[in-house]
Amino acid sequence: MNHFLRIIVIVALSFRAVLSFGQAPVDSLDQNLLEQAAGLAEDVLDLVTWEEGRHTVSVYPMAGYSPRTGYEIGIMPVWRIKPAGEVKSNYHRPTTIAPAFQMSSKGMYEVQLDAVVFTKQQWFFISRMQYLFLPDTFFGLGNQEKEKPYSEYELNRCSLNADILKGWNEKWFIGLRTDFNQVENNEIQGDLLNSSVLGYAGGWANGLGPTLAFDTRNDLLYPSSGWFAVASALWFDDCMGSDYQFQLSSLDVRKYIPVKGDESILGLQAYISHSNGDVPFFKLPYIGGKRMLRGIPHPHKYLDKNAWFAQAEWRQNIWWRIGAVAFAGTGKVFPTIKEGLFNNLHVVGGAGLRFRVLPDEGLNFRIDYGVSNHGESGMYFTIREAF
Repeated sequence: MNHFLRIIVIVALSFRAVLSFGQAPVDSLDQNLLEQAAGLAEDVLDLVTWEEGRHTVSVYPMAGYSPRTGYEIGIMPVWRIKPAGEVKSNYHRPTTIAPAFQMSSKGMYEVQLDAVVFTKQQWFFISRMQYLFLPDTFFGLGNQEKEKPYSEYELNRCSLNADILKGWNEKWFIGLRTDFNQVENNEIQGDLLNSSVLGYAGGWANGLGPTLAFDTRNDLLYPSSGWFAVASALWFDDCMGSDYQFQLSSLDVRKYIPVKGDESILGLQAYISHSNGDVPFFKLPYIGGKRMLRGIPHPHKYLDKNAWFAQAEWRQNIWWRIGAVAFAGTGKVFPTIKEGLFNNLHVVGGAGLRFRVLPDEGLNFRIDYGVSNHGESGMYFTIREAF
C-alpha cells in the first residue's frame, strides 16, 4: 500500500508540474538568452539536415538508457518523403524510413530498420527489421513478484515484423501481419532457464495472419486528436518454417484528446493479448518496458499466456521544442481468465521530458522515469512516443 500511495503522489505532483510549466509566463525568463540558445540549437540541427524537393534526410546521434540494456549510443538517419502532388486523402502521409545502429554498456549490439510507407492508393505499410545481441535475464513465468536467483543468457535474435494494409476508405484498413523470428539463447547461467521452459533452445517462430485497423488520428508521430485501433491474429506453424505451433491475437485501442489545441493533449491506451498452443517464452505476452508500463524496467520480467494493460499520458508543450508528460497505468499477465483480471495488478506512474527533433514533425526524443507498486523503477532515453 505504501508503494501505491507513493505512485499516486508522484503522478499528482508530475501533473501539477507539467501544468505549471505550461502556464509559466515567458516574460519571467531572460528572453534574449532563451532566443540565443534556441537559435544556436536550430543552427546545430540544420547542420545534420538536408532537404531537396520532397525529401528530407536528418542524421541524429542516439544516446539512451534502459535498465535492460544499460547506457546506449548510436546513430539514426531519418529519411522523410512527402507525398507527391496534391494530397486528397487525409491519410496519405509522409513516408518515413529510419535505420538505426546502437551499442550499449551492457554489451548490446543492435541494427534496426523501421519503415512507415503510405501511397496514394491507400496502401499502408509498417515494418521493422532487427538484429539484436544482448546479455539478457530470464525471470521466470507468471505475474508474481520475482525472486532471485535468475538466469543470465546471451540473446541473439533476427526478426522481421510487418503490417501490409489496404484502405477501404480513409478510416478503415485491412491486411496481413507477418512475424518472423530466429532466436539463439547461448551461455545460459542459472537453473531457472532450463529444458523444461519452452523456447529454451531458441529456434524459429514464424507467423502470419489477418489484421484490421481503424485510424482517425490527425498525425502519425504525435497525434493530438482521433482514434487508432488495430486487431490482429497470427498463426505460427511448421508450414511457415516455425519450430513452434501456436496462435497470438491482440487488440490495441488508443484515443487522443486535445485539451488546449496542440499544446495540451491527453492520450489513452488499452491493450490485450492472448496466446494459445506451444508458445516459446520469448513470444509470450508481456507488459513492461519503454512503451508499455514504464515502471517495470525489463519488458519481459512478467510473461504468461495472456496480458492486458491500460495507460494514460498527459502531454504538455512548455516552450520552443521542449515538452513534458505525466503518465500512469496498470495491468497484469495471467495464465487463464479464471485467474482473474483485476487482482494482483501492477500499477505504475511517472513523468518525462520531450525534445522535438524535427521542426515541422512530431518526432520526439524522450526521457521517462516510472515507478511501480512493487518497488520497481525504470528510466528510459529513447525516440518516439510510447503510444
